[in-house]
Formats: sequence, C-alpha cells, structure tokens
Amino acid sequence: MFTISKAVSEDFDRVYPLFQDFGDAPISKETWRKIFVTPWQTTENFCGYLLLQDDAVKGYLGLIFSRRLMNDRVEKFCNMTSWIVTEECRSQSLSMLLEVLKLKDYTLTNFTASPTVATILSKLGFTEFPVDQRILLPLPRFSGPTHGCDFNLPIIRSKLNDNDLQIFDDHQGLNCEHLLMRSNLGDCYVVLKNTVRRRLPFAKVHYLGNADVFHYCMQRLTAAICLRLRVFGLMVDERYIQGRQFKAAAKYPHQRKAYFKSSSITDQSRIDTLYSELVILHN
Repeated sequence: MFTISKAVSEDFDRVYPLFQDFGDAPISKETWRKIFVTPWQTTENFCGYLLLQDDAVKGYLGLIFSRRLMNDRVEKFCNMTSWIVTEECRSQSLSMLLEVLKLKDYTLTNFTASPTVATILSKLGFTEFPVDQRILLPLPRFSGPTHGCDFNLPIIRSKLNDNDLQIFDDHQGLNCEHLLMRSNLGDCYVVLKNTVRRRLPFAKVHYLGNADVFHYCMQRLTAAICLRLRVFGLMVDERYIQGRQFKAAAKYPHQRKAYFKSSSITDQSRIDTLYSELVILHN
C-alpha cells in the first residue's frame, strides 16, 4: 500500500538517506536541511510530498514556495526540487507530481529537469523556456572610471526599493553576492552566486533589477567585479539580457532544460532563479 503525504520540517531525518546518493555533486546534510526549513517567510505549511510504503519513506519531491510582487500583483511560485524515488518504487513516482499539479494559482518551475523529467513535464502541459547563458569576460581597462558599483551591504540595503529590499533580506545567509550598480541611467541591484564550470570559478547572476543599467555598467565594470569576486567571468541567462551585446562574451549552453506552468505569467524573462533550489542547494 502506497500513500502520499505532505512533507514537513520534522520529516528531514526520515528523508535524508534518500539524498545521500542523489545528484552529481556532494551536498552537505545542513544544506539539504534548508529546503525543509525555508530561509524566507512563507504561508505554506509543508515543503514537498512524501511517497510512503507502510510508513517508510520511499520517495520525496521537494517544493520551495515563495511570493513575488510583479506588475503590482503578488504571484505565488513553487519551485520543484530533488525528485527522488527508490529504485523498487519507481512505478509510483508520478503520484507525487500529480499532487503538485493540484496546487491552485501557483507558477510551477523546474530549473534542472533531466531528460526523463523533461519528457514528463512536457506531456503534463509545462512550457520549456531557454536557459542558455552568456559568459561575460573581463577586459582590462587602462583609462576611464572604474567606480559605480557597491558591494557594501548596509549601503546597498539603504538604497533599494521595497521589492528589491525584500529580495535582499530573504537571501542573506545563502552565500549570495550582492552588488548595486550606479549610473546616470539609474541603479541596478544584482544577486549572484559563485559556481564552478569546467573547473573554473564563475559568478552566476540569479537576479538583475534593470537590464539596461546592467548592460551599460558591465561594459566597463566586468573586470573590477570579477577581480572582487575572484572569478573568471560572470554567467547570465540570455532571457535576462534579451539579445543585448557585450564586448567580451561567450555563449554557454545549459546542460539541462527548464520548465514552467502558470496561469498568470507568460513572459519568461520574468521568471528568475531566486527563491529556488539553485540558490539554496548549489554554490
């Protein structure tokens, strides 16, 4: 007899054995725990679904809930993560996903779909969206200003609007880098996180508040930012920059597909990777 149950924070120790052989890169136990105790405030009282067989945990599908203000409307998001089922119970995997589809008025996202998961999501009405990235490479500057970027957290916090301030506060303690670009076009708040690709250090952009300011500033600040963060380059999703050209950049195709399902959001560029497994679980 199999049953589906909501997962709560107290279930972590029961689920943790499933995580130990999951994924390509090792993730610490305390990092896994973060998807059971969401770092930001939510109104949902659960963090996923459990597949149970006689009260033994045989599967888990994690859910990371958040609320975002977009176009003067509060949107509810649910990011799917860590869909794991023991080998002998794989035939029951879909039952957890069907429970997720019963959630009403949520934008559902999956940013790391394997080929098998991608096939399933496509058949269930999810829309694939491009997650190819541009790598912005540092060019040395021999003249001109290098200022215009703050890394000082108190200064950044004091200059943010209400929406960005909420993002700033919610993403403390998650090893994120925060910076504020300043220009005569306005400001751009950026959230990044260090990552490694092909054994080289990069910083991945998870959020940028103003694409025009970002483009204008990065033409002259890429080298200074990379030096400050000690990375080889900056990675930014193509959908964030929407075809803008940079002096030194290379395309980097994403290794997995991303999907979303929403009744209220059609503009894919509005879907960023904040409040997701990519921020909580991955460096």
